[in-house]
Amino acid sequence: MDSALALHRLHFAFTVTFHYIFPQLTMGLALLIVVLKTLALRNTDGHYDAAARFWAKIFGVNFAMGVVTGIPLEFQFGTNWSGFSKARAE
Repeated sequence: MDSALALHRLHFAFTVTFHYIFPQLTMGLALLIVVLKTLALRNTDGHYDAAARFWAKIFGVNFAMGVVTGIPLEFQFGTNWSGFSKARAE
């Protein structure tokens, strides 16, 4: 196998594996934040609101990292597998 092709496949595998973590964590954190905010609204205890604010910050960082790792994936798909976008599905 061509060494440039092997290097590209290794880079793509690393990028996709690293990016794969962030969407699942973002969806899980969104549910957690909703539950914590609901508990904060139902109870007068400020701990739930503080926890929701803390996890919202983590959510923001996680979302940003997902965007940052997802953008190279778009370029990798476009530059390396652009032939697939020309193929028609019948």
